[in-house]
Amino acid sequence: MNIQAWDEIHGKRNRENLRAFLESQKDSYAILQLKHTDETAQDYFMRYSWLENHGRQPEFDHYDVVYVGELAPETGLEDLFVKFNTDHPQDFTGHSLSVSDIVALKRAGVIICHYTDSIGFREITGFIPENYLRNAEMALEDDYGMIDGVLNNGRRQEPDSGSREIRGEGQSERRGQMRGEGHREGYGQSPGLEERSSVLEKLKNTQPSEHIPNPVKLSRKRGRNEI
Repeated sequence: MNIQAWDEIHGKRNRENLRAFLESQKDSYAILQLKHTDETAQDYFMRYSWLENHGRQPEFDHYDVVYVGELAPETGLEDLFVKFNTDHPQDFTGHSLSVSDIVALKRAGVIICHYTDSIGFREITGFIPENYLRNAEMALEDDYGMIDGVLNNGRRQEPDSGSREIRGEGQSERRGQMRGEGHREGYGQSPGLEERSSVLEKLKNTQPSEHIPNPVKLSRKRGRNEI
């Protein structure tokens, strides 16, 4: 049987387990084991060094996600190895955790995959394809600006009070410009003596026939971004 035929028979459960693992917002783990196909037959129970000697590395498409569970803070790789060799969960249908199996751990949204070797585990990078991780992140992330490989690392930040104050100052300045006051350094401070004198001189020279427009009155409707 080839991989395509295997996926047609067993693919639904594999996809459901993979989705449950990637989209879980809790710390969790996944056990992946090689599919029973012609392409994977020689890889069963082989050490990682054997793959390296043959210029190969574990391939995601060769594996099924056979089990997904919640990961307790104190649980590590060795704990899972013991659990899946001596105390299988009742709904676990795979074989005892062995060489060539993959254990994926997700803590705080970060996924790290480990190859079960003849002694201990070997951390592997790039095992889960980027498109799987990106799709899961887009399904969970509150802010698409935070698509960064970490699943759901927070809601978008709301503007703080300082930002609102800056916007308020800008609006006040624009109102001043519309009144004909113009923008000047030190806006909001009392005018100096020279400035007051200049204004008085202009008023004295103003002809009675000249029309001085009334200042524009602005409503204080709240802007959309104001709170």
